[in-house]
Amino acid sequence: MPSLSSFRAFLAASLPLVLAVAAAAACGESDRSAFGDGTSGGPAGPGGGDLGGGPGVTADDTLAVEPAETLLEVGDGKPETSATLKAFVVKKDGTRLDVTAAAKFYVDDPPGALYGTFQGPTFTPAPTGAGRMVVHAKYQTLLGDAVMKLRLTRTVVAPGAPADAATKFGGAVEPSRRPAFVYPADGVMVPPNTNELEWQFQPGPGNDLFELAVKGSMLDLRVYFACTAIGAACGYTPDPGVWAMMSGGGRGDDPLTTTLRGTAASGGGVGTSASQALGFGEEDILGGIYYWNAGAGATMRYEFGKSGQSAETYLNAPKAGAAQCVGCHVLSRDGERIAVGLDIPAPAAFKVFDVATRSQLYAKGGAAGGAGGNFFTFSPDKAQVLVSNGVTMTLQDAVSGAAVQADMGQGAMPDWSPDGSAIVFAKSKTSPPCFGAFCGATGVVEASLYTMTKGAGPWGNPSVLVASSGQNNFYPAYSPDGAWVVFNRASVGKNAQNEEKSSYDAPDASLWAVKASGGAPLSLARAGSPNGDSWPKWMPREQAYRGKKLMWMTFSSRRAYGVRQEAGKTAQIWMAAFDPEAAAQGKDGSFPAFRLPFQELGSGNHIAQWVTRVVRKGCTDAAACEGGEICKDGSCMPLVK
Repeated sequence: MPSLSSFRAFLAASLPLVLAVAAAAACGESDRSAFGDGTSGGPAGPGGGDLGGGPGVTADDTLAVEPAETLLEVGDGKPETSATLKAFVVKKDGTRLDVTAAAKFYVDDPPGALYGTFQGPTFTPAPTGAGRMVVHAKYQTLLGDAVMKLRLTRTVVAPGAPADAATKFGGAVEPSRRPAFVYPADGVMVPPNTNELEWQFQPGPGNDLFELAVKGSMLDLRVYFACTAIGAACGYTPDPGVWAMMSGGGRGDDPLTTTLRGTAASGGGVGTSASQALGFGEEDILGGIYYWNAGAGATMRYEFGKSGQSAETYLNAPKAGAAQCVGCHVLSRDGERIAVGLDIPAPAAFKVFDVATRSQLYAKGGAAGGAGGNFFTFSPDKAQVLVSNGVTMTLQDAVSGAAVQADMGQGAMPDWSPDGSAIVFAKSKTSPPCFGAFCGATGVVEASLYTMTKGAGPWGNPSVLVASSGQNNFYPAYSPDGAWVVFNRASVGKNAQNEEKSSYDAPDASLWAVKASGGAPLSLARAGSPNGDSWPKWMPREQAYRGKKLMWMTFSSRRAYGVRQEAGKTAQIWMAAFDPEAAAQGKDGSFPAFRLPFQELGSGNHIAQWVTRVVRKGCTDAAACEGGEICKDGSCMPLVK
């Protein structure tokens, strides 16, 4: 068995190459409009085109890859191993022709390079390879697949821990020394390419050396590390190599079991935590998210699939032509257009921009004239934008601002269904008064949710989706398949200032979901908290998970972030998985939430809006790009921090 020090040297030498391959593949994916559903080189495989060098094929032929399933035991104490596959053209009459030598074998990238690579038909696991993946073969116009399973056993000693850390845990079990997880929550599920997740924990008396054991059907990982102090508590963040093992070993599988042990580097008793479950989705998330950074008064954005990247400033006051800040915003689902409110939402003057160039399409309110807006939603084809000042709604052309339907009735917080057939919105029990031409509200009071559809004529005839029965229902949003609406619910009555409680930054906002066709609302208590969870939005594409659907949602929350921030402080963007099958059975379909790691902890972050892809300005050199950007591969890209 190799020594711990030799394994660390092996990882140090091998991992940069593995990650470089994955990063190169990710850069090649930057123009995809889907969330992680492509293959390297497209359906034809790497390089595209037909592969020759063997007998011709017909439309009735198929390609078989054998063995159909391979299991490789890799890692500590295991001999170096590889697997050689074969490819056969199967004729209609059952005749089999061996075309292995002429076939192309490959894995999906990303994250295929983190699992291993092919040299001809021979697959060699990467040092971080763990989990189940589908490998592909292509011969001329035929495609075939097989399953490759890598069961990984690894021991990793993190920098700062003694090289012989694993030998320090032989002492007697002492319950009084038990460490305790604080974050993440038990049962959380995360996308495989979250790339960063900090374990925060109480160390237990006398402990300064720790072992995190992560186990699943495809992974047996032990990581040894010293305490990174967070006040009187500790933290541990896996490096990219360790994260690749965890996410690969858990991707689309049963949840991993995590257990923490603590002892002293000088030796002594050992404390063991309660175990927790950690699940990983089956698919990566690509595309992007835009949110409001209240501290900076700017709209930020983050593009998924770029490990280690912080959020970038997309639109601030100077860029948008605002006096103080850029606040409420919404984007078309394809990421090509954005509507933003400027300065005070009373209602705000607003502008619609082309996202790539940041060029203004039109403006309304303030010096530009016309009514302002606090809430917006684009049609799925981005040709129209529905604008609400918080009281009334108007439908406008998304390029010129011309009225398409000047009177859409009373309503706020609209959201357009993905298929374009319906709009959901909130409406206060008693509409706020207008003073002459001035109408506006930053929130709703004791509101119900309504939907409306468009027939042969204009939009109209709203119907109740969720009726208020002494609660405030607000911020509705359609799921990516249009089957569900997630929304907020809060209490009604008077606040401390003797004002009617509004949806605006409601401290007791909770998460709920209802079928878009109607029915009893479901509390999403597993994802929720008692500290205010506002502005829920869905990632605009459903994913596959173990033969079923999985969806993701984000929201702003003032809950505690482990031991790093107590409850009630600045809001952060949190994310949670959603199981629509469980919800359809009347169960809470949500999972415990986790904080998205790319945010500034000291700033309040709100209004996360998703796009299927981040659209960037084209360039030939850096002069065409904004400050903080470089010209890379023909696009203005942020400097990676």
